[in-house]
Amino acid sequence: MGYQGKPFRPEADERAMWSQAEKEEEKLVKTGKIYEDPLLEEYLSGVAARLVPAEIQTAGAPAIRVAVFRDPALNAFAMPNGKVYLHTGLLARVENEAQLAAILGHELTHVTSRHALRFNRDARNKQIGFTVLGAAAAIGAAVWAGKESQQGHHVTAEVLRATSSIFLGLGLQLAFLAAVNGYGRDLEREADLEGMERMIRAGYDPREAPRVFELLRQDHGDSGRLETFFFGDHPRLEERIATTRELLRTRYAALDASRLTRDTEEFPLRTRVVVRENALLDIRAGRFGLARAQLDRVLAMAPRDPVTHLYYGDLHRLQAQRAKRPEDKPPLVSQAREAYERAAALDPTYPDPFRQLGYLYYQIRDSARAREAFEKYLALKPDAADARRVKEYLVELDR
Repeated sequence: MGYQGKPFRPEADERAMWSQAEKEEEKLVKTGKIYEDPLLEEYLSGVAARLVPAEIQTAGAPAIRVAVFRDPALNAFAMPNGKVYLHTGLLARVENEAQLAAILGHELTHVTSRHALRFNRDARNKQIGFTVLGAAAAIGAAVWAGKESQQGHHVTAEVLRATSSIFLGLGLQLAFLAAVNGYGRDLEREADLEGMERMIRAGYDPREAPRVFELLRQDHGDSGRLETFFFGDHPRLEERIATTRELLRTRYAALDASRLTRDTEEFPLRTRVVVRENALLDIRAGRFGLARAQLDRVLAMAPRDPVTHLYYGDLHRLQAQRAKRPEDKPPLVSQAREAYERAAALDPTYPDPFRQLGYLYYQIRDSARAREAFEKYLALKPDAADARRVKEYLVELDR
């Protein structure tokens, strides 16, 4: 877009692709998985705008918009019409604004270099029926038929879990291609190289590029993996770490990166809540090491946040439920109780800690305390959506 200063005018097949992208965006909103935070979206879009060269902006390229997808998987994807989606799982791993710029630079290159269009027009892809608008249906049919892959698809049944199933089930073909399959090795490598160049032009420290890929590679001791997308695939991450390190050693060897931006005050301010909320998703997925790391990070920024302490309680309570050795359960139950009580003490009008205390006491068969906690919850929130279920627990406790 805007190559050699030329005005950007999308052709017929590209306009059709943009129209398809807009329809898919509407379906994504209806899934209920879009994380709503206007200030966060404004901040992310502002960072993204710094990564788009001026000549592209003046050429008439589509406005860049960034949304957050509520999903703990390590993923980000860009639609051809300029909408970029960052999964909460990926956003929760990023430590600073320069690392965020490394991720966004890659995705924005897909948009402004028109990778979806180039992929769709590639004669090799057409020969195997692998066009953008036909890719997802072909992949889905192959996988659901029990085949792990087909020529050129490079997708196995392993990735077809929660998010991928949503994309396929709703017919989100562009999103599926961008989020799961990618645009092929050559275009993905181009996005890596150009993305790093853009973060430097925007004034960001390029040394954070290999660092963010190293962070994405860490599992914090959790054996369970969710979906393996582009940013969570270990072989691809190893390649990207090697590539960015080599660029630092050669192309950017003379660059004085110490004068470039690593972080800003706004980054932790705008990302704190989404990191906390993603921790809860990881807790529910049983990825306790990752969740603890995220909660520790949030607590360092806001030690008196009652919600963070509530989530610590959930972390310890679920760990106690899943503990294999009986001797491991009592200390975890004690930590959960302390966390819930801390949350309640920080905000006595906050009802959720009392409900969770009720569950904890119910779990360890302390009927009197469970009843007291549930009654306190209902007194604070009589119209709660789960009030009927909590009342059913009280009926059981009155036996």
